[in-house]
Amino acid sequence: MNSSLNQLTYDYLKKDIMTFSLKPGEPVSAAKIAERYHVSRTPAREALVKLETEGLVDIFPQSKSVISKIDVERAKQEWFIRKTLELGMVDGLFERVQQSDILKMRSFCRKMEEISELARNHELAYEYLRCDNEFHAMTYHIAGQSLAAEMIANTMAHYNRIRLLIDLDNYYKDRTVSTHEKLIRCIENGDREGYRTLLEKHLGYITQDIEDMRKQNPDLFKD
Repeated sequence: MNSSLNQLTYDYLKKDIMTFSLKPGEPVSAAKIAERYHVSRTPAREALVKLETEGLVDIFPQSKSVISKIDVERAKQEWFIRKTLELGMVDGLFERVQQSDILKMRSFCRKMEEISELARNHELAYEYLRCDNEFHAMTYHIAGQSLAAEMIANTMAHYNRIRLLIDLDNYYKDRTVSTHEKLIRCIENGDREGYRTLLEKHLGYITQDIEDMRKQNPDLFKD
């Protein structure tokens, strides 16, 4: 029960940080978390400690804890890890992919397209980002690189908060879905190099996006 409660508290807190329900720079404490999620202080403290390791909470011993501001340099390093790993498993993906995998990837595209037609809010942006991440995570699992997928899931906190800000802006909605569809067509056609080129371009958008989001939301970013 305690393990389950710890996980739930962590999940709730992480989602609230990722969706900016708890703002970067906002003070947070075990007592505040316990009250917010109606739990004891033990799972609240566990959640704080775990999220500190992911870079989402800054804990200052004997002083205070705050929601971390988005660190652009860390986000760029997280992006580099993802880019390196994802480009590195393209061969494995093409060697192992099955038709059933392609159908599942298409289902994520449809869900993202449905969300993109709705007026975007933080909850929908979070769901859109989840589908986006699941789409890409599938390619890791298909390629037999589940450990890499786990690493990506647990180390992209600053990078993913920037992506959520991007997803809140419907201006970018067609770019992601259309690229995913093109990636699937490359897989169907056995076009390995086309896939690799398109993926590198797709992942490279973040470089300019980071600067755009920092200009639009300066209070969310670390100086």
